[in-house]
Amino acid sequence: MNNRRTTITHSIRTMTAFAAALAITGCGTNLLSKNDEIKLGRQAAQGIEQKYGVSNNPADNNLVQRIGQKIMAANNLEWPFTFKVLNDRSVNAVSLPGGPVYVFRGLIDATAGNVDELASVMAHEVAHVQHRHAAKQYSQAVLTDVAIQVGTGGAVQTAAQIANLFAQMSFSREDEYQADSSGIKYAYKAGYDPNGLVEFFRRLQRMEKQGSGNVISNNLRTHPLTSSRIERAEKEIAKITQTVNAERKALEMIDDK
Repeated sequence: MNNRRTTITHSIRTMTAFAAALAITGCGTNLLSKNDEIKLGRQAAQGIEQKYGVSNNPADNNLVQRIGQKIMAANNLEWPFTFKVLNDRSVNAVSLPGGPVYVFRGLIDATAGNVDELASVMAHEVAHVQHRHAAKQYSQAVLTDVAIQVGTGGAVQTAAQIANLFAQMSFSREDEYQADSSGIKYAYKAGYDPNGLVEFFRRLQRMEKQGSGNVISNNLRTHPLTSSRIERAEKEIAKITQTVNAERKALEMIDDK
């Protein structure tokens, strides 16, 4: 009884703190520090890897590592990113707060050796981490769930439960658009053709029309692959590549002086 009372008291204090933060900052706020995000991501990573298993295929791992490191280096990204392949045939990729990025084996198969497509999807996931989208979603989930925990005694979530939360997480349309735009920039600056993102979107559309959409996981369906999203991505590619090229030219002129 004492343990239960202690747990409930702790939960009430937690709820009060979160409610106060919410009142000050408003909805859509990330209540986690960067260190909190890194710890949470690592805990979720344990659950993801236990659930799906990490591939030990050298070719797959080298491919994903090479792409991930190029994206990081070209964009001066500061999070402690890790890039791994999961033993699952779903066409999917998932990122966790603080840096873990996972490519499902089915995504590698689906892209059929098109490195630009794979790099664009990975850059999109990197952008979700960089903009802290999952952490914001998690903060709102905690705020919603904490009242329930007060009434139930508040069991601590396991790594598997946290991993499942992120695996099934749906981002807003605005978050997806932001990840599209930043992912395009990250991929292009790393030397990949950002049109790979558009080609991948079209590939997913073809798969669904052909009846193989059942292998596409929820993460890649967060926001429907409509023609308007693809058109928007094409416009972003034209704008971003022009901007990056201009920046490169300016730097070259400075170096020549």
